[in-house]
Amino acid sequence: MNGAGRGVAVAGIGSTVPQRKGEPDIRTLTLDACHEALDDAGLTPADVDGVFQYSFGGDAPIAISTQRMLGIDNLTAFNDIMGTGPSGLASAMDAATAIATGGCETALVYRTITTAAGHTGVLRPSAPTVGGAMQFTAPYGYAGGIILGMAMRKRRRIAELGGSIEDYGHIAVNARTWAARNPRAVFRDPISMDDYLSSRVIAEPLLLLDCDYPVSVSVAAVLTTEERARDLAKPVVRIDAMAYGTGAGADWVFGDDFLFGGSIPCARELWRRASYGPDDLDVAQLYDGFTHITISWIEALGLCGIGEFRDWVDGGRTIGPGGSLPLNTYGGQLGAGRLHGLGFLTEAVAQLRGDAGERQVPDARVAVVAGAQGPQAGAMVVARD
Repeated sequence: MNGAGRGVAVAGIGSTVPQRKGEPDIRTLTLDACHEALDDAGLTPADVDGVFQYSFGGDAPIAISTQRMLGIDNLTAFNDIMGTGPSGLASAMDAATAIATGGCETALVYRTITTAAGHTGVLRPSAPTVGGAMQFTAPYGYAGGIILGMAMRKRRRIAELGGSIEDYGHIAVNARTWAARNPRAVFRDPISMDDYLSSRVIAEPLLLLDCDYPVSVSVAAVLTTEERARDLAKPVVRIDAMAYGTGAGADWVFGDDFLFGGSIPCARELWRRASYGPDDLDVAQLYDGFTHITISWIEALGLCGIGEFRDWVDGGRTIGPGGSLPLNTYGGQLGAGRLHGLGFLTEAVAQLRGDAGERQVPDARVAVVAGAQGPQAGAMVVARD
């Protein structure tokens, strides 16, 4: 990474098959994904000295639990990121920093989630009353729960930047188009714009097909020094640059920029640090927990101007198979199920290594990955030389 000490690369990736029903053992999910990532890298648990994981409310095995289950003797760096930072991408960014600065040599990062955890707190708070900052937002319909907050952001975006509901539908339709090419995606049946527009309202103007889908799944990656990665079997995918962003007045509700939060300053810093620019991208993997987040990242990253998504997407042709900038090529979280962001990095790696099968983008060399939004934005540029 530019200006960050030692070069860092993603050496291995792995995941379980997302499940829509039942409650599989979360430890088994974690171990399966971690073993697959290690096998992919040609490494064993004995090679690992760092473990980093993202969870939301403690819904996954913590780092030292995974260390014990894998039989790793000692960790020189580890962290449990509990619902803060740029979603699941936070674990990889934390690990990359540790490796770049000498905190560890080889790190295992993962995100494991179940359907039950995915439903927690999405619509309304568990408490019957609200206090603190929420006492000022509850009269306007926002009393906690991410669905309500995201519906308000979509409404604000439409009011301030214009466009139409179909703009958001292009993200949903595109996700299913790519998911149809991914054997591990949970929703492989394509949808039309009419399907999107007729999906039921969750919290106006947020539609069902604007929202990602809770699943039981684990995804993992192995990060190590670029030097070591060059001795391993897989093509080297290096982390060229990464950046965080909070935005001014950092807060999910009362931040200075309700629409973009930290994504615009994050993107500005990312391109300042990167060896590449927006015009060099072959593929983009951008957070799609809700369709408007993806559109906001597209504009924040300078892929088009603010409020210009409608013209840039060209009826969905720009981001689909054969388009000038294929987007979320594994189906994203709208098509493949909620992985809380780490899946965007593993898909970028698969694309740059040429391992994406039917969904492979020809000769992909440079990708951008972005996670979360609001005051917890983060992004990476990854590249294959």
